[in-house]
Amino acid sequence: MMLRYRWILLGLGLLWLAGAAAGDKPERNDVRVLIDISGSMRTNDPQNLRRPALRMLVGLLQPGTRAGVWTFAKWTNPLVPMGEVNKAWKKKALAASQQIRSPGMFTDIERVIRDATKGISGPPTDYNRHLVLLTDGMVDVSKKAGESAASRQRIIDELLPTLKARGIRVHTIALSARADHELMKQLSAETGGWYQQVDNADQLSRVFLKVFEQVGKPEGVPLKGNHFTVDASVKEATLLVFRGQDAKPPVLISPTGKQYTDSDLVAGVAWYRDQGYDLITIGSPERGEWTLQADVDPDNRVMIVTDLKLRTSEVPAHLAVGEDLLLGAHLSNKGKVVDRKAFLRLLDVRADAITEAGSDPLGLNDDGKDGDAKAGDGRYTVRYREDRPFDEVELLFSVDSPTFMREKRYRVRVHEPASLHFSEDGKTAKVEADSAVLADGAVFQVWQKDAQGKQLALSAQQGLYTLARVGQPVYYKVEGKSRLGNLIVREYGPLYPPGVEPPKAPPVPASVDQAKAPAAAETAPETKKPEPAPEEPAEEAEQEGGWLMPALIVGLGNLLLIGGGLGGWWFLRRRKADDEPDLTDEIEAVEAEVASAVEDGPAVGDAADDPAADETLDLGKGEAA
Repeated sequence: MMLRYRWILLGLGLLWLAGAAAGDKPERNDVRVLIDISGSMRTNDPQNLRRPALRMLVGLLQPGTRAGVWTFAKWTNPLVPMGEVNKAWKKKALAASQQIRSPGMFTDIERVIRDATKGISGPPTDYNRHLVLLTDGMVDVSKKAGESAASRQRIIDELLPTLKARGIRVHTIALSARADHELMKQLSAETGGWYQQVDNADQLSRVFLKVFEQVGKPEGVPLKGNHFTVDASVKEATLLVFRGQDAKPPVLISPTGKQYTDSDLVAGVAWYRDQGYDLITIGSPERGEWTLQADVDPDNRVMIVTDLKLRTSEVPAHLAVGEDLLLGAHLSNKGKVVDRKAFLRLLDVRADAITEAGSDPLGLNDDGKDGDAKAGDGRYTVRYREDRPFDEVELLFSVDSPTFMREKRYRVRVHEPASLHFSEDGKTAKVEADSAVLADGAVFQVWQKDAQGKQLALSAQQGLYTLARVGQPVYYKVEGKSRLGNLIVREYGPLYPPGVEPPKAPPVPASVDQAKAPAAAETAPETKKPEPAPEEPAEEAEQEGGWLMPALIVGLGNLLLIGGGLGGWWFLRRRKADDEPDLTDEIEAVEAEVASAVEDGPAVGDAADDPAADETLDLGKGEAA
């Protein structure tokens, strides 16, 4: 009877080890790049830096992506036809990039968007859809009066609703001060894409990197002080190293001291050197700490191919001031959530919001509180909001453990949902919603106050509010739904017409965080948020997981007895050169170390340093980009 009971527990332990929460849907992207080759580019990009920027993007695109490249001026040219991103497609795209020049007349943005999106219908199913539009000009289709303005209006009235309905995110890059920034911003904002102005073509490659991170969501490892760590699950590593004009060629040093340069390559290493950057891809990289000998640059990256991934919730490119965003992160192994408690105890899962003001930790948690649905399930959650606008917030998700590290970056623009503009004479005012974050149908209230402080409601005619008391401050309130579906209620004022000096504000007490205090011209806004989901009681969550740990311990104990023990079986299995090991072995080995540490006494951190746990898994050859 006891033997039967032990076998039941063993089975339960094995099922728990093999089980995981619901798997992740694989992310694949459809990326269509539209590059302006009009004659004005001879001035704004005289060195044709569009070429190396495109080649960098091509080198970074991941397997499983579909991509194509169009150039445009008056006419549209399919420079690289749509196809699956593989070695053949990349070779074709790299060669075609040499054709990018600036021979064209006009800038027909409407035509290239229509041509590049032919064949796309319905909402996205198998692929996330992205357009990357690079231009330096206005919509310019003809010398005939009114035709360019009509084309621009068709983009807004016809194309933009179609792009939104088909789930196509438009990422716009404006390469000059004279570009149609308002149109570029509107296309990106209303489709959930990213907008970036480029003051100099020298910045193009770095901007393409930002767009790629928004589109591809690459898996990465931290590069700190020009050092990075490769773990056993990494099949391929790609380094993007930006290089200054007089910088020495970079050198890459492996954990065993091997040196790699672009002039002395070995099998399994691809090194692409271009204007301003190096792109280095290593198949089956050595496990351990690597060193990069090059100038430290905050835009340098290490991107990897691995089965052990850091997954996050969807992060929008645009957020309203005061709007709550529920962020989530978890590890997945071959598409399934890693939820083994012994393994999770070794992890430090973080999220940081990085702005020009500094870095703020967000406090991801897996304790069933503050928006986290269930304690101890391997899914980490935090509620995030910003109480002031930012042109760019970098959200950096990271996982640190004794044996591996991961990171993922997103960029978010934080908008005021509405703004008020006075006429030059200060007699009228206009309130405009920010379409990046506020959906149609928002309601505005605008008012002034009489001498007794009573509200005087202002009415609008053709969108203009006539001031009842010229020279006096104005207040307004906006209420509506955000594009994320949240209720937005914000109140502003007092706002003073041009030429009117507001009264001096009293000194701010030293205890107030001035960096986050509202501007003097605004009252503290009221923002209503949706009710959070009911939290699961912590006691119930603990009870649910309480029987699993004994089952795990008994199951692991039986595994140690069967076949010479788990440690011996795992050790021998890793020696089989002909078999590609399952990453589950790595996780089980860590759990075995934890169990041993509990029995023998040392801390978990000490157990993680055991040399036996640091052996390299032979994961086979990776494919160089």
